[in-house]
Amino acid sequence: MRILFAFGALLGFLVAWAGGEGCALCGRAHMAAMRHPEMHLLSFPSLIQDPQLTDVQHYDLTLEIIPSTRTLVGSCIMTVKVLQPTLNAFRFRLRDNFLITGLRLDGRPISFVRESITTVRAEFDRTYTQNEVFQLQVDYEGAPVSRGFGSIEFTTRSSGAVIVATLSQPYYAYTWWPAKDENTDKATLTFTLITPSDMFAVANGMLQSIEDLPNNRRRYRYQHNYPIAPYLVAFAATNYQHWSRSFTYNGQTMPVDFYIYSENNTASNRAAWELCIPMLRVFSDLYGVYPFIQERYGIYQFQFGGGMEHQTMSGQGGFGESLTAHELAHQWWGDMVTCATWNDIWLNEGFATYSEALWQEYKNGSSDPAALRTAMLNRRPSSLNGSVYRYDTSSVNAIFSSNFAYRKGAWVLHSLRWVLGTERFFDLLARYRQRYAYRHATTADFQAVAEEVWGGTMDWFFQPWVYGTGAPSYNWGWTTTTVNGKNYLLMSIHQTQSSSYGLYTMPIGVRVTIGAQTQDLRLWNSAQTQYYVVPVSGVVSNLAFDPDEWILKGSSTQESYRPGPPVIVEMNPAPGMVSSGVNQVDLYFQTPVQVSPSQVQLTGASLGAIGFNFAYDANAHRVRLTLNEPLKPDAYTIRVAPSVTASDSGLALDGEYSEQLPTGDGVPGGEAVLPLRILASNGDVNGDGCVDDTDLLAVLFAFGSAGARAEDVNGDNQVDDVDLLTVLFAFGQGC
Repeated sequence: MRILFAFGALLGFLVAWAGGEGCALCGRAHMAAMRHPEMHLLSFPSLIQDPQLTDVQHYDLTLEIIPSTRTLVGSCIMTVKVLQPTLNAFRFRLRDNFLITGLRLDGRPISFVRESITTVRAEFDRTYTQNEVFQLQVDYEGAPVSRGFGSIEFTTRSSGAVIVATLSQPYYAYTWWPAKDENTDKATLTFTLITPSDMFAVANGMLQSIEDLPNNRRRYRYQHNYPIAPYLVAFAATNYQHWSRSFTYNGQTMPVDFYIYSENNTASNRAAWELCIPMLRVFSDLYGVYPFIQERYGIYQFQFGGGMEHQTMSGQGGFGESLTAHELAHQWWGDMVTCATWNDIWLNEGFATYSEALWQEYKNGSSDPAALRTAMLNRRPSSLNGSVYRYDTSSVNAIFSSNFAYRKGAWVLHSLRWVLGTERFFDLLARYRQRYAYRHATTADFQAVAEEVWGGTMDWFFQPWVYGTGAPSYNWGWTTTTVNGKNYLLMSIHQTQSSSYGLYTMPIGVRVTIGAQTQDLRLWNSAQTQYYVVPVSGVVSNLAFDPDEWILKGSSTQESYRPGPPVIVEMNPAPGMVSSGVNQVDLYFQTPVQVSPSQVQLTGASLGAIGFNFAYDANAHRVRLTLNEPLKPDAYTIRVAPSVTASDSGLALDGEYSEQLPTGDGVPGGEAVLPLRILASNGDVNGDGCVDDTDLLAVLFAFGSAGARAEDVNGDNQVDDVDLLTVLFAFGQGC
């Protein structure tokens, strides 16, 4: 459905989203927002002071709401600690349609200067120094002007009842209350609301008291003892109907409160909202205990078409399951850990959108991969040509991009989970939460924690996926072959996305069918065209590319297999250590090659170049080196030149070797350097058939040396007592 919102002046239409599968703007309606005169004043960097120079510790906000005149009468006492050497003024935000009726510094009247539509500078009557704490009281009144998504609205419900509610995100707190208004400066909150007596006022934290006042008024006092960012401070007031449940986790119990319109107070709507209780358990299991467990969680109905994660009290315009999951997840990601700047909004919205999918995955008590896959496909962006990191923060449209901050942000986390593995992914979230709990974080902060878990730089992931635009597209093909009785999968992957998107480095999941069984493979992809030779347990009859949909792709197209470079799939004897008796070395390729004797070398660390007879069998794809005599104890290297080429593709050898065969990194070009170690395990170091003084002296002269050498009899890369004793115990044998 579509809902028309009035924000004092008409801003535009909002596309409402009331939950269900798929996320649109945190459940927020997507707005074709018009710019306001003050919009250019609200971009970061901060207009106030460097957040590090002052620390707001507490807000004590009192607000009387007068629906009949659509006005507010308020007073806010800010308790602030000075962090800079000296301070002579303090800036806060409050829109200039409000009359400031009083400004007091520690009880003393002071003057102020209106610097802009939104900014006030309080002029101190004395200098405050580092670590001093002052209280600044701002008394004000006036008719608020709503901005953004409806920062403060006086509205009539379908029943005829009046509702007054706020939604300050991203930077519109100034339209109804005075604050420093920085995400990077959180404070605790005392919030007192005075309303007509036929209204119930809902706000952050715990309700401490309700008092009746003269003239049919009522006072509600709330206390919130957890740090809160100013944009998350909120209230709503109407003739709510209320019910309460509880949530218990690890021995801690808190109330879960619900405030609903009478016209929507049905059993089905109550049950829909009460799903937040099993959600609290699932998210506490995944993310750590609910962040505000010492107070409460609640949901209240308000006129906005979607939802907003006001700390401890989410406002929702609907009853959809995913909407409820999204707003609840924000209590961890957005409220407890808040994006430091609006460029980093994906740290709020991408996390909450992915949490919708995690709820679908885990809601039945254990992981359901099929449910996760479906949930993520339902959250696929309709466009890929934008950045998750929001470079433009000049408008709510630019910040709250449903495609990029929400959906693509969720896919970044999904793919990061694939890269790290589920266990390490949730370890990352735990570390991130622990480090920035009740504070703020940037994308760079999150990347730094991810790199700790990964064990190295992750620019290769964050630069394209978060800071860049687009997504990879893949053309892929496969076939199989058999070499020396062993089966191999041959695969080619070609990235085809626009060159402006760059290349993506990702592990890619491949599921092969062999007989009645499936086998999952993980291929590291980092080049525009890359080739793979993978040992498999039998003949592959079918192949699925990224079958569990871990990677956000522009397209995925199967094509004919592209023949790749030759790789060495087998060596006999295998690379490594051999005790003795090697008089022949066989090298097998996955494909016929063009190779000559000059392209293969066999060298001993001590003995130098070793002669051999060379033979190539094209049908077997085999190079055979026949030695004139068995290899003596030494550390040998077999080198195959990168000039060896495949007969079918003409591509150069992919020869890089790292501890196991097949060789290669997936791209042509690379010498194969294969180790072969002949051990003198019988003590015959020089291989002359006799353990004698020569062998003993050789070990003694090399004693203490490190590295692969003939004198290292047991192959531990250290010539030591063990080697000496081996020779001594074998002394005289064979002589």
